[in-house]
Amino acid sequence: MNWRFFMVFLMFFGLSFSQDLKVMSFNIRLNVESDKENAWPERKQDVMDLLSYYHPDYFGVQEALPEQMQDIKTGLKSYDYVGVGREDGKMKGEFSAIFYDTSRLQVVKSGTFWLSETPDKPSKGWDAALNRICTYAVFRDKKSKKEWMAMNLHFDHIGNVARVKSSELILKKIKELNPDNLPLTLTGDFNLTEDSEPVKILSQNLEDSFYNSEKLHYGPVGTFTGFNVNEVPKDRIDYIFVKGFRIKSHRHVNDRRNNLLYPSDHFPVLVDLQF
Repeated sequence: MNWRFFMVFLMFFGLSFSQDLKVMSFNIRLNVESDKENAWPERKQDVMDLLSYYHPDYFGVQEALPEQMQDIKTGLKSYDYVGVGREDGKMKGEFSAIFYDTSRLQVVKSGTFWLSETPDKPSKGWDAALNRICTYAVFRDKKSKKEWMAMNLHFDHIGNVARVKSSELILKKIKELNPDNLPLTLTGDFNLTEDSEPVKILSQNLEDSFYNSEKLHYGPVGTFTGFNVNEVPKDRIDYIFVKGFRIKSHRHVNDRRNNLLYPSDHFPVLVDLQF
């Protein structure tokens, strides 16, 4: 056998079948004028530049207000999104949307449910302070035709009961919305560290990409900065959970605007996955 031909054959078909995915979770911080130099108008181009540079195949956002959704949609020409505002199920309030690269991916189905006792309508659950939502989509790769489910959420920041119940609801919805047991990613700001019960509930049923990456995690351990550039964050509250994927790498992106300020008060979480 011609070994050179054989190696080219393996490389070509290996690349064809491996099908890597680059996935990001990014709490972009809502548009608040009191943030001053860190307010959205001052940093939105830096957010666009970061997203353009890393160019994830899809990314989940948290805290995105309607005007921020429009800015991202306008700034990233190859992306579209699925998702709704949490207040009315339309355009009011924060989105936990999923943006995806339309040149590679197409949406098979999508929707949003509320993290509450009445998930099918706008509502506040249990002891939560605010309405909270999870947006999902089944994607299909246009070339390989492979399909998988993506989910993106933002847990409440106060309600302890709500956060436990939200984790239980997520696992219930995975079974309900994904009967074919497609590979899965769950991105989000969980407002909790890994020693909390709600995160343990999820990590016992899904893989925490931080610990299950083939390459050691790169970047600071923490993800919440509060825009403080003088301290390295220790609290990891943003996660990407997966099921049915190889996790090739995991990173917290701590890039700074002009080497001075952060583009958000959270670091984006970035993973490379493989079917």
